[in-house]
Formats: sequence, structure tokens, C-alpha cells
Amino acid sequence: MKQLCVLAAGAIVVVLGATHVRSAGPSVVIVSLQRIATQSNAGKRAIQQLETLRQERGRELTVKQKELEDVVRQAAKDTLAAVDRDRLSQDENRRRAELQQLTSQAQSDYQNTQSRLQAELRAQINPILADIAKRYGVDVMLNSDTAVAWAASGTDTTDEVLQRLNAAPQ
Repeated sequence: MKQLCVLAAGAIVVVLGATHVRSAGPSVVIVSLQRIATQSNAGKRAIQQLETLRQERGRELTVKQKELEDVVRQAAKDTLAAVDRDRLSQDENRRRAELQQLTSQAQSDYQNTQSRLQAELRAQINPILADIAKRYGVDVMLNSDTAVAWAASGTDTTDEVLQRLNAAPQ
């Protein structure tokens, strides 16, 4: 009977010890990808590239819009001959089509650039995330910006990811 009690106590100690070992670190860790995108050097460069592209395309669209408005103003004059009015009407239609095409192209360029930059940032982040997950012994890392309602302190690895990403050679 005494041996059975000692064996049971030993089993309890082993189970409690195993539970304690597993709870030594978080079972799931979180990271804020939004913070990484806005606070990392790589993310800041990507944001700047997107802003530069947006401004360049905006200037191009503004020029085309003004050209179209000039043609519309000219066509609205009552003193125009029918031939001139027809020519301006055709010019207006052509410029409208060009503006629409340029607008679509600008949107497409922006989206493609954004996707490319996100993929490049993700390629830089993934090895860091994998290393952190391995170190913590977790199988899942959640984006705290979209999928986490609450997390215990010590589970957010964003600061470490930012530090390592910013320390990496560019």
C-alpha cells in the first residue's frame, strides 16, 4: 500500500512537472503586423514608396483632368463652327477615354506595387517569426490586429520582431 501511495505521488509530481514545463512559455504568441509595417525601417520605406507612387500618379491624373476640362470649356463656346465643335467633341471623348485608362492603370500600378512590397516585407519577417515560434515552442502565431480579442502579457512578440527586422542589413 505504501509503495502504491509513493508511486501515485510520483506520478502526480511527474504530471505536474510536465504541466509546469509546458506552461513555462506561452502556447500561442501574437504579433502586430500593422505595427511592423508602420514602425519597421523596411515598412517605412515601403510606405514611402507607395506615397511617392500615389503622388506621381496623382499629378499625371491632374494634368489629364485639366486638359479634358480645357477641351470641355472650348467646346462649350457658342461661337464655334460646327466643324470645330465636332473636332472638340471627338477630342473630348478621346481625352475622357485616356483619363479613364490612366486612372485604371494608376490603380493597378498602386495595387501591384503594394502587393509586391507586402510580399517583400513578409519575406523578411517570416524567418524572424519562424525563429521566435521555434524558440517559444509554438505552432501558431496570431496577428493581434485582426484575430485576437485578448492575450496575456508576454505573448506579444512585436517588439522583438521590430528590433530584429530593423537590425537586419538592408
